[in-house]
Amino acid sequence: MIEQPLGRMLSMLGKGYLQLLHTKLEHMDIGRYYYAIVLIDSRDGIITQQELALLLDTDKVSIVRIVDYLSDKGYVKRIRKTDDRRKQNLLLTEKAKRAIPEIKQAFVDLNGIVMYGLTPARINEFTDMLKMLKNNITENTQSI
Repeated sequence: MIEQPLGRMLSMLGKGYLQLLHTKLEHMDIGRYYYAIVLIDSRDGIITQQELALLLDTDKVSIVRIVDYLSDKGYVKRIRKTDDRRKQNLLLTEKAKRAIPEIKQAFVDLNGIVMYGLTPARINEFTDMLKMLKNNITENTQSI
């Protein structure tokens, strides 16, 4: 049998996890970008789009799509910065603040389900391996 590419295996794992998350939170009026909301909350509910892009390790175009979606759904407001009119802060709405505890709990629950049977030491080892794989990709982005 042909060995599967690592990217395919990780993609399938990610798709499965996101499907479980969507099922757990399907009663909400958003179907994605839950983690972006949690990240904004981690910065006391206000962050720039550029800061969010760095935290999510994604490009500006994707951030605009994420923020547009969350804004249209009533979870985020854009506020122009007074010191630099070109930049915008993202502010969580009350609707988002009410949803955050449930979103965070869904992550905890799903992580427990997905990592069932793994000891804390193996979970830490797995996390370290994922960080190493990400670092290897980052280091070799320009050389391949």
